[in-house]
Amino acid sequence: MSILFKSLPSITDNQYFQGVWSRMFGSFIEIARGKAGLSIEQAAGLAGMEAQRWREIEAGTWLSATRQQLHLLAAALDMEWATMARMVLMCRQAWGIQ
Repeated sequence: MSILFKSLPSITDNQYFQGVWSRMFGSFIEIARGKAGLSIEQAAGLAGMEAQRWREIEAGTWLSATRQQLHLLAAALDMEWATMARMVLMCRQAWGIQ
């Protein structure tokens, strides 16, 4: 076995993979915000949250815990709910959903 692969996390290391998917979701949100032409402060205000919380979403360190929060994110980004739902489905392992 190569030394390169010894340092990789095992497939069962759920936290590692959740972090990867959380960052992926955050990247989608960041890209959508950029396409909407909004600053972090503007987007956060439209979603009714603090700018720091929005930064945490984009960094992948905090995930929306409710469907209502996800709806607010989508509305702030002028994104159709179906698009947000597809993003959540694709990144579902961020929330620990298999």
